[in-house]
Amino acid sequence: MLVACASVALWLHGGPAAADDPQADGPLKRVLILQSYGSDFAPFNTLSSSFRSELALRLPEQVEFHEVSVQGTGASDPTTENALADYLTALSAVRRPDLVVAIGGQAARFALARRQQLFPATPVLFAAMDQRLLPAGALTADDAAVPGRHNFTAAVENILQVLPETQTVAVIIGSSPLERFWRAELGRELQPFENRVRFLWWDDLSASEILLRAADLAPRSAILYTLFLVDGAGIPHANQAILAELHEVAAAPIFGLFDTQLGQGIVGGPLMSIATLCHLSVDAAANLLRGEPPVNNRFPAVTPGAPVFDWRELQRWSIRARDLPPGSTVLFQPPPTWVQYRWPILGALSIMAILTGLVIGLLVQQARRRVAEHEVRALSRRLLTASEDERRWLARELHDDLAQRLARLAIDVARFERADSLAAGGVGLAAMRGEIVSMSSDVHALSRRLHPSLLDNLGLEEALRAEVERFSDAESIAVELRLEELQKKPSPDAALCLYRVTQEALRNVVRHARADRVEISLRETAGGCELEIRDNGVGFDPVKPRSGPGLGHASMRERVHLVGGRLAIRSVPHHGTAVAAWVPLGDGDA
Repeated sequence: MLVACASVALWLHGGPAAADDPQADGPLKRVLILQSYGSDFAPFNTLSSSFRSELALRLPEQVEFHEVSVQGTGASDPTTENALADYLTALSAVRRPDLVVAIGGQAARFALARRQQLFPATPVLFAAMDQRLLPAGALTADDAAVPGRHNFTAAVENILQVLPETQTVAVIIGSSPLERFWRAELGRELQPFENRVRFLWWDDLSASEILLRAADLAPRSAILYTLFLVDGAGIPHANQAILAELHEVAAAPIFGLFDTQLGQGIVGGPLMSIATLCHLSVDAAANLLRGEPPVNNRFPAVTPGAPVFDWRELQRWSIRARDLPPGSTVLFQPPPTWVQYRWPILGALSIMAILTGLVIGLLVQQARRRVAEHEVRALSRRLLTASEDERRWLARELHDDLAQRLARLAIDVARFERADSLAAGGVGLAAMRGEIVSMSSDVHALSRRLHPSLLDNLGLEEALRAEVERFSDAESIAVELRLEELQKKPSPDAALCLYRVTQEALRNVVRHARADRVEISLRETAGGCELEIRDNGVGFDPVKPRSGPGLGHASMRERVHLVGGRLAIRSVPHHGTAVAAWVPLGDGDA
């Protein structure tokens, strides 16, 4: 195995200084980091990176970091360990470190073994190694420590609590010297569980063999992932990389030891906090660089914290929330729909509220328009009714009073005419009688035009006959009248409406049509009464705007509409005009 003993010089917090004059930009602190494994091995790579950044920010001076990996050194390979020691001796002779930080168990073993040879007067901080790797009395007065202590018993108890039916636990650990140490510790601490579950130890397998066996695990199995740096074939592996591959193929849930593994495929449980180890290590390093005694910076061992779980893995393996230990924290859980889509939902609700307001506004306006239209129709009805009532009163006054008086006057004049023997006087009275008779006829005609008394007394059919007879005599236009017997009589308002439509249509024939023949028909159809007036006149184009105000047509339409009927006017130039009005029979509206 090759030794990774590359030196990395990093300048932080103030920028790089000249290599030949490191004090050019102010005071400088040199920190030598002994890394147990390379920069790709988790969780030590995460701790080392965070440690450098936080310490550089904490100190007012510039900090120069040298990082060296001690991977591959040990009693089994004294040659590589001696070579690394020679390198560090030469490095310290050129740039003596102000602090040495040994991260992880392998680095701690190397620093303890070579302490007096390499760093006899330099403070050494032993960080992020398990307390089991620091024998009692191994630390000198110049040593500080931020150790941890794994609890493998709690890890297995967590598995059996969240998965009570577990029968097999596959333990994944590598085969490096450090990992062989942990294999023995695991076997000793997990021995009390052997009467409950069967442990599978895969430390002698290659990575590919481990993946195959993990994919073929039987139901009611679980995987405990500890540390995997070197596989059984002697091949080093990046810890997180092999965990990702294992997560892809594993047929059983995976449990781990470090919080950096959470979110990478493990279910969770009581995990060692790398962030806590890093913060305490930074505190101790800053204190040592300020000159505090190392013995004052020996912290109690950091232990796994409260259980933390990955919600996605809980869902994947159908682990119920009630099976989690009390006080557990669940991460990566999607926020509630309201929180996750709060702004889109609020936007949609706002749009819906605006649209609802617009719809309500439109409905209110429509209701107001209907009320206004109803009021207009009611007003129009009242105006027409008032007009007809006034016409009826005038017609009655003309017929019952003035016409009778004129008739009586005509009779008296006739009597005086017979009594008068004078020729001249007789001629004068005769002319007066003729004028009075003419005035009486005009009054009768005016009375009929104002309000047809026949309509009230004899009904619609007789009123139409009388109107047609008068029209034919007055205008010398042939009128053919076809009246079918109505089984149900129209209401007085509907009858008056049809009579006025007939009057208006006949007036239009005289004024505009230049026709010599008119056909009028009245029949019962479609639950109502239909009146149709046709002429053979010049017609007109209904689409083309007309110069006149068109009050006749508007009056007909309004009258028909007020009684709940329909009016249609059809005309073709040079082919006459047809007016059709339909009104409901009885008192009900259509």
